[in-house]
Amino acid sequence: MKIAMLGGAGFVGSHLTRAYLNAGHDVFVIDSLVHGAREAVDPRARFYHLDIRDGKLQAVLQAERPDIVSHHAVQREHTLPCEGSLVDADVHIRGLLNVLDGCVNAQVAKLIFASGGNSLYRPSPLQRAEAGIPVSEDTGVHPQRPQDISKIAGEWYVRYYTRQYRLPHLILRYADIYGEVDGVRAWHPLTSFLMQLTRGRRPTIRGTDRDVRDHIFIDDVVRANLYALERGCNETLHISSGQGYTLKQFYHAATRVLQSDLQPVYASPSQTEPGAIILDNRRAAQVLKWRPEIDFLTGINLAVERLCGKPIEVHTEPLTLERLDLREQAASQEQTSRSAALV
Repeated sequence: MKIAMLGGAGFVGSHLTRAYLNAGHDVFVIDSLVHGAREAVDPRARFYHLDIRDGKLQAVLQAERPDIVSHHAVQREHTLPCEGSLVDADVHIRGLLNVLDGCVNAQVAKLIFASGGNSLYRPSPLQRAEAGIPVSEDTGVHPQRPQDISKIAGEWYVRYYTRQYRLPHLILRYADIYGEVDGVRAWHPLTSFLMQLTRGRRPTIRGTDRDVRDHIFIDDVVRANLYALERGCNETLHISSGQGYTLKQFYHAATRVLQSDLQPVYASPSQTEPGAIILDNRRAAQVLKWRPEIDFLTGINLAVERLCGKPIEVHTEPLTLERLDLREQAASQEQTSRSAALV
């Protein structure tokens, strides 16, 4: 089938483009290159250097007539909220409406829309994560950032076009995706940890290091999207691991793989109680016949291998939350001992 990959020069989009092409599909990429890189686009794909807000987008879709439009174009956050709100709305809403009109006019068979994930929901008390209680797609959303607000608005526009113009859709709400290969345009904190550790520098853990969030490796995201080409219609699905980890656990897992004893720097610790968000992926399992396959430690090893460009020896000892907690406690005790020795 023919697939239009919007945002195909970004992290997720470039991986999807390659996977679609490897599966034998005809793929063309549309990207503004504001947050992506031209060299990340698979050379087998036709490339259109175009912003999704541009009126020429509809002409491209009319000429190409794709079966599937995979909308993974995203506006990255700005430093100041006042900078982000207007731009987020312009890209995620006005740009999306341009895409939706183009899909209707080109008689696209299905739109796959990448929405938000963890940050769409209000964190629950940490005890819920310890009890293994994830949130479902029916849980009420509580977006706090302009990007998330515009993504939720986008979901409702997508559903409206399905009702009004019979444009089939599939909305995917992603957990935090890791496994990046570009340290410059990195989003996930693990990438920053790895870049700093490999340079012998102490990484910074920002925010509340004890908050539990759902994270998923990029390969599992790719598989879900491959299944989504032929499965799932007019659904909203969590693409997640169904497991929760803290940034501190990610950090200590990374130091374990890299055999580093560097201690992190904690910046702007929150005074609020730590919370948890874990995304229930059972509906995706039912609809797409998909389940995540990359466990936490395997994902860390693969992330290191791909980012550093060299294979990493995989530790055979199973890594559990209890082992990570013990490693954190040992590191904390060592730091306390060092501080006491300096007094």
